[in-house]
Order: sequence, then structure tokens, then C-alpha cells
Amino acid sequence: MTVVIAVLHAEDVALEFVSVLRRHADRDIRVVVGQSASWVTLPAGLSPGERLELLAPLVEPGGNTAPLPVPEEVAGWLGGSRTEVWTHSPADHRIRRARFGWTVSRAVPGLTVTYSVGDNPFLQTVPGEAIALTGAEADIKIDFINRHAGELLRSRVADRLVTTDRVPVVERFFAADATQANRLYALISSLGDDAAVADDPWEFGRSAYEAARLDATAAWVARWCAPDDGPIVEVGACEGELTRRLAGNGYTLQATEPNAGFRARLAERLGAGPGSGPGAAGRAGVRGGADPGAAGPVGAGVVTAERSGPEVEVSPDSLEDLAAHRSRPAAAYLLIEMLYYDQDLALLDALPTDRILIALESGQLNDRVWPWLRRQSTWRVAERLELAPPTLESVCDGLAYLRKRGSRGLVLTRSGEAG
Repeated sequence: MTVVIAVLHAEDVALEFVSVLRRHADRDIRVVVGQSASWVTLPAGLSPGERLELLAPLVEPGGNTAPLPVPEEVAGWLGGSRTEVWTHSPADHRIRRARFGWTVSRAVPGLTVTYSVGDNPFLQTVPGEAIALTGAEADIKIDFINRHAGELLRSRVADRLVTTDRVPVVERFFAADATQANRLYALISSLGDDAAVADDPWEFGRSAYEAARLDATAAWVARWCAPDDGPIVEVGACEGELTRRLAGNGYTLQATEPNAGFRARLAERLGAGPGSGPGAAGRAGVRGGADPGAAGPVGAGVVTAERSGPEVEVSPDSLEDLAAHRSRPAAAYLLIEMLYYDQDLALLDALPTDRILIALESGQLNDRVWPWLRRQSTWRVAERLELAPPTLESVCDGLAYLRKRGSRGLVLTRSGEAG
């Protein structure tokens, strides 16, 4: 079986895979370097230091925005399914390394892949093995970085900066199948479009904690808006876990979701999924024949989940669209766990409603929302409450765990309006 170490940058072998050089001291190892689309063979019988020296010409402090290879390219470098591959974690906080590890996981069906735990202060991956380096191996690692990658010790590119914790003396690895790798990558990509590469990346439909948070949120909405008060706009509805709860309680909803992948699942699940409420017709229609997965202007690609009861619409509108066009007047706008994208909070003034319900973790509320509220006079705070406390929770079937930061709710009403 061929042994391959697939890394984004050549110095990553020294940073994370020195123990693999020891493990396979008697076998040739092919090192694939994604950034430069190159590879080199490290012959058997050489010491780890001698093997690393063969990688020195491939160390490039720049190239941080070069296009990443696609799975078909990587497949050609790996050499088939009978290959033992070591690569970056698809949950590495350094997103380009995460994406490269994810690409490797998809390159060859049935590939055996072992991932370095890598760098992530927000997610702990449970290692299958942790290998302590000897003092001599640690010295080899340090010497290589100092002589060949010294510029990276002061890099201004956060993902390339070599810090002490990124030069581990204990190298940790885990195994995952392609589905698990997909879920890990979606989870770490939560603020980008790639979050939708896996169904339910935040495990809203699988987590008891998330179910309790969503139930509390639905009950909170019910205290402030009755179903007959008028339509509710849920901005950033994702795949519809809250939407389905509210629809089941009789609300007329306009659920907006700019991400095409999430929006397609949202429309599908509203048409036939559980939580639709009694009398659901179990089908979804698209107004005017529009494509529910296609982005477009306000009103385009609107999906109506047909029911015997209240109507639910799905559209691609973003918060910016809704504020610009003011075409969706509502009893309330729900901004539930979606103000993480540096949106301009002044947009809220333009929303055609007198009531906004915001849910966020306390850090975001303290850093962004409260300072904005103190500077403006359009909205007053009618209520604040805790919807869910922080907790530690396992994800990806126990492959990792993280701190869920909790959720706090704010009800805003326009100044001069009754709460």
C-alpha cells in the first residue's frame, strides 16, 4: 500500500506529521503539496531530518490566495484507493487547510484517510491516537522551521503564522469516513456558503440541547405574537427547524434563506417533513415556476408550502434585501441566531415592522447589539431573557465536542409603540 502525506504547505509535514515519518521509516512516502500542486518522494531508510530536508525547496511563505485543487486533481496525485493517506483535519480552524483536508476526503471513493487534529480553539476533536515525539524529533521539527520557514514565525497571514501551539510535541490523529469529514467541514465553515455541504451542520434536528433551545424560542415568539396578529418573517431560516415549530402552531410565515443549499432543504422539509402541523398537504409548489434554489431579486424563487392551514413561503431574501425593498410587512421579524455576519444593524430601522425578536449568544449581544442600541432612538428594548444557557456538547457522533455559547433573546419595539 502506498503511503501519502497530503498537506497544503510543505512545512506542514514538519509541523504535524513527523511521527508519520517515524512510523513508516522503512517505506517510501509520497508528500503531496496542494498549494504548489507538486509532490516529492521521501525515500525509505533516511532519517526524519534527512527526509524533511527534501521538502525545503517546496516551502513558500507566500501563495496564500492561490486556488485550491479540486478532488479530481488530488485523486491523480494520490494514486487510487489502495493508498494510506494522512492529511489535515476538515475541522481545522485554518480554513484553507480544512478545505484541503475535506477535498482529500472526497478525492477517491473508499480511501483510507487519517487526519491530523490540527489547530482549532473552538472545537476539540477526539483523537484516535496521540503520539509523543522524542526530544530529538522535537529538535528536528524546530530546526526545520527556523532554517526553512522562519518568515512564517512573523507572518501577517493568520493561517500561516507559526505559533508555539502550532508546533506540537504530541501529534494527534483521528480517523473519519467521508460523511463525517463532510459534517466536520460544514461545521467549521458555519459563516460561509460551504456550511450547506452537509445536512443540518449544527445538528439542530439531532441535538437535545438545540431542540430545547428551539422549543424555548418558539414559546417566546408565542408570548409576543399570536397567529392571527399577521405574518411573521423569519430571516435566515436555515433548514427550517424553528419554521416548522411555528408553522405547526398556526403561524403564517415568510421564511427567508439566502443560502441556496439550505433554502432547497427548507422548501423540501416544509412540504413534507414532520412538524408541519395537522392537515399538511405534504407538497411544496413554486410560484410562477421559479426555481427554489436560484438566487434572485425579492419575490423571486418563492416557494409556498401548501397546507390546509396557514401558508409558509420561502424566499432567497437577505436582511439587506428585506430592508431595501420593504416588501414584506409583518407583525414581527425574527432574527434568530443570524446576526453573526457583520450586518449593518441600522438596516433594522428599514424593516416594515414594529417588532423585532433577536436571539444571539451573549458575547455578540454585548459587543455589537447593545452598543448600537445605546446609540439609536428608533427601538426600545421591551424584554430580555435567556433562551438557553451555554453548554458543552458532543457533535458528529462523538467525534468532537464544543462549547455551545447559549442564546439570549431581545424584543425590540419601535419607540412610541406599545409592547
